[in-house]
Amino acid sequence: MHELIIRGGTVVDGTGTPSRVADVAIDDGRITEVGRITEVGRLGARATRTIEADGLLVTPGWVDIHTHYDGQATWDPVLAPSSWHGVTTLVMGDCGVGFAPARPDRHDWLIGLMEGVEDIPGAALSEGVDTIKKGAVTFEAGEATGELPGRLLRGSR
Repeated sequence: MHELIIRGGTVVDGTGTPSRVADVAIDDGRITEVGRITEVGRLGARATRTIEADGLLVTPGWVDIHTHYDGQATWDPVLAPSSWHGVTTLVMGDCGVGFAPARPDRHDWLIGLMEGVEDIPGAALSEGVDTIKKGAVTFEAGEATGELPGRLLRGSR
């Protein structure tokens, strides 16, 4: 039995192959079967939950490689409107400014920098930095340029 089967959606898988109508089975957070999933399927056709997707697109989450969410991430855990459009992974800091990684004694300096660059009040940024530290965001997110200097400081590659 599958945990979830998405039935009859138009699958666009991002590989460049033509879209096709198919079922998608998901178990333990991973896609385990794509195609026409029937009772004789690899793991069986029953599911704890079924979503009928006839007439809808079924796609992997989108990756946004250039965002300006560095400030917004401090107060908006869903990073709208990107999440409304299927973005599940994003890269921040690719313009040379980002919050992470940073030593705690540099947070105020970075908040001041972001106030000028993005025109966001420092008080909003300051409160939000704690939200990010707690992991209260719904995205996979990484700092592009911010990660390299941190790795160099730690001596890793």
